[in-house]
Amino acid sequence: MAVNSQPKKPESKPEGQSLHFNGAQLLESEQLCNVRNFEGAGTTLRESDLMEHPVSEPADIEPTSEELQLLEAELVESIAVRSTRQGERKARRDKAAEKAASNVVSVKVGNGRRKRTSVQEVDYSDPLRYIRGTGSSKLLTSSEELELSAGIQDLLKLERLHKELIEKFAEEPSFMQWAAAAGVDQRTLRKRLNHGRFCKDKMIKSNVRLVISIAKNYQGSGMNLQDLVQEGCRGLVRGAEKFDASKGFKFSTYAHWWIKQAVRKSLSDQSRTIRLPFHMVEATYRVKEARKQLYSENGKQPENEAVAEAAGLSMKRLNAVLMTPKAPRSLDQKIGFNMNLKPSEVIADPEAETSEDLLTKQFMRQDLEKVLDTLTPREKQVVRWRFGLEDGRMKTLQEIGELMSVSRERIRQIESSAFRKLQNKKRTKNLQQYMFL
Repeated sequence: MAVNSQPKKPESKPEGQSLHFNGAQLLESEQLCNVRNFEGAGTTLRESDLMEHPVSEPADIEPTSEELQLLEAELVESIAVRSTRQGERKARRDKAAEKAASNVVSVKVGNGRRKRTSVQEVDYSDPLRYIRGTGSSKLLTSSEELELSAGIQDLLKLERLHKELIEKFAEEPSFMQWAAAAGVDQRTLRKRLNHGRFCKDKMIKSNVRLVISIAKNYQGSGMNLQDLVQEGCRGLVRGAEKFDASKGFKFSTYAHWWIKQAVRKSLSDQSRTIRLPFHMVEATYRVKEARKQLYSENGKQPENEAVAEAAGLSMKRLNAVLMTPKAPRSLDQKIGFNMNLKPSEVIADPEAETSEDLLTKQFMRQDLEKVLDTLTPREKQVVRWRFGLEDGRMKTLQEIGELMSVSRERIRQIESSAFRKLQNKKRTKNLQQYMFL
């Protein structure tokens, strides 16, 4: 349907040009975040799916009215808290503006004078440089959101009609065929398409700052900020396409849901070497948020039962979430207040011997030597070779006999004599304390 009250439209293109639109061509004409071609909304798993009923690739989750109401209340509350310092922030901005205005450099040109204000240097290494340029876009009113939403829905309706024509004729339809199928002339179709693209462009540009604010909350989760913003822009586009202003919610509330869902979906797919199912990742975020909320209310770490109830999970599901593998960390990363330590330097090796164990072994060797000194030199040497006290290798009777140039039987007799002496408890009294080590 055509929209009568339209914002300022971009200049129309010639009618002879062939048109074939998809959901990504809007972003190709803007530089808001270098988003890759939009190939469709990211898929998510249903939150109600339990672990025992896994699903492979579910459809997008539509937020319910109750969820949108709760989200809107949280956003309004957070805005209300920040607004108490609005006057202070405005005063700082005014002061900074006055300081910038006073920082004027006079340049002499001929006989006259020209004033040149200092120009702020541009950081071309900033990955979000193009997005920050959209900060001048004004926030939309409810009436503007309603009008833009109608234009976007009309654009999507025409695009669906175009796809149906392709499936019907098995080829790209002409612009005339497209207009005839829509029941309008070519000029009207062109206006509706341009108006729809303009509405979608304005809706997205006016809410890019929301993407950045949400993406910053997930920094350090395994993806850099550029990728998080890019995935958030995908969610913003999806939210703009599915937004229905007639339900009474603001677009920022509705887009907040889709942006967060797109960012979390990308984290579950790309942030881990071993991918976790998205429904488990989503449950993990719900558990973290529930713990944080309960801790802020009670001032102590909550019990698992309270966390499960607040997150809307069963105890079985909560235990499964707590058992999910955590993201691996490098043993060579810098830690500590001064970032001068490594985990490999402070984490104890469970296989390494402690100083207490080393000291105990040293005392045991000394006491053992004292006991062996009570034997004859030949008996002492046979025992040391027999039990590997020399080099750690136990020798046979035949090998010891060859080393001592006696028979194997003679070595056995010497060994038996030494054992009889060692069976005397008075000789081995000092060794009894090491029996249970």
